[in-house]
Amino acid sequence: MRTLGAYELGRQCKLLLAATVLLIAMPLWGQGQKISAPEFSLTLAGDSIIMTPASVHQSDPKFAALRNVIQQSDAAFTNLEGTFPGRNSCPAAEPRATWISVDPAMLKELQWIGFNLFSNANNHALDFGIDGLLNTMQHMKEAGAVYAGVGENLGEARAPGYLSTAHGRVALIACASTFQHDSPAGQSRPDLRGRPGINPLHHQTRYEVNSETLAALQRLKDDLHLAGATAPAKTPENLSLAFDGGSPVTFAASEQAKIVTSPDANDLAGITLSIKDAREMADYVVVSIHSHEGAPGANALQEPAQFVREFAHAAIDAGADVFVGHGNHALRGIEIYKGKVIFYSLGNFIFENDLVVPQPTEFYDQFGLGADALPAQAFDTRSDHDRKSFPANPLLWRSVVAHVVFRDQHPAEVTLTPITLGFGKPRPDRGYPEVADAKAAQEILENLQKLSQPFGTNIAIKDGVGIITIGR
Repeated sequence: MRTLGAYELGRQCKLLLAATVLLIAMPLWGQGQKISAPEFSLTLAGDSIIMTPASVHQSDPKFAALRNVIQQSDAAFTNLEGTFPGRNSCPAAEPRATWISVDPAMLKELQWIGFNLFSNANNHALDFGIDGLLNTMQHMKEAGAVYAGVGENLGEARAPGYLSTAHGRVALIACASTFQHDSPAGQSRPDLRGRPGINPLHHQTRYEVNSETLAALQRLKDDLHLAGATAPAKTPENLSLAFDGGSPVTFAASEQAKIVTSPDANDLAGITLSIKDAREMADYVVVSIHSHEGAPGANALQEPAQFVREFAHAAIDAGADVFVGHGNHALRGIEIYKGKVIFYSLGNFIFENDLVVPQPTEFYDQFGLGADALPAQAFDTRSDHDRKSFPANPLLWRSVVAHVVFRDQHPAEVTLTPITLGFGKPRPDRGYPEVADAKAAQEILENLQKLSQPFGTNIAIKDGVGIITIGR
């Protein structure tokens, strides 16, 4: 038998003691130690109608500062408004205010800024038909861009896009409530493929009027033999009217005249099912909607429609962490709902709407211009040389970029960086964002405070940025 020396005996005793301490400590550590999720950050911006390269602005310190805000995030979102049509893509026949075709190289420019999450669900997704949409999707895939809201059928359009980051997996579900009739994707059947298109959220509108007005509408319907769903009645509780083969308009009896909107039940069920699935498949879930619709009244541009509010709450209830709206081109309020964040609209990020060329004949026809007219003439006619429409509304040229910090996988703080897009500048010089100067920043944030007050949201203003602290 070998006899252990004093040194080796001491060494083995120390190893035995260390192992004993570890065995005792392991159960206690397992019971009391909580592993925290790493901090995660998400930046969100509104609509991007991009016609010129972003990289040419890199020497502008106000743009560079904004790009730095975006690049500091794990994930960064924008709505890519437009399409990448191919040589065989033709402009859609259904009327549009603008047919937006984009050079595919602009996707790389948005990625250079720092965006890695894109919604393609908007009212311009099919400006160049199904072929243009399919071409757009192909370019998105080839660029490695994570996108959502469009697909070769309804199932694909509703499906989340997934982004993997060092601090967690992000799911994006995108839809639109503003679109042309030919834009929604179709459901596949066993015997027929689905139709490529967007993920739609249809909505219903009901006009509530007093009983006398409703009775008068019923007489009008009867006298003119208008289409509708209800039979004649002396005091009907509701009725529907349709003119010239158009969609029926619903009226209902009420003590107070008002307009009530609600999301389509089938669309809501389908979209929230995708959100619930994403909740199980990702660490963070973002839901996006492109919506022009606003609340009835003079401030419709800055107040969300009732059905959008209902959809936003349903999205959070289904598992979304952040809900982001866009499409109306102006800021709307912010709501903290069940500890999650709802941006009803982040307005514009890049807004080069008056540089979109070429345009089809139908665009020029809107302004009574012939085949010999050129783009500048059409844009000047549309805006009366910047005296009306988009160029004349300052609300469309001010916004914020939102930065959401998550701690333990819950939104903890929102930072709002005010931006300006060159209101009043000549057409080729406006549309790109810059960090707002002190005066403009204060005005933007104070307006956003007012828009958010109805939702009970407190936005603190400090050093030119807005801050929302979210409690647990």
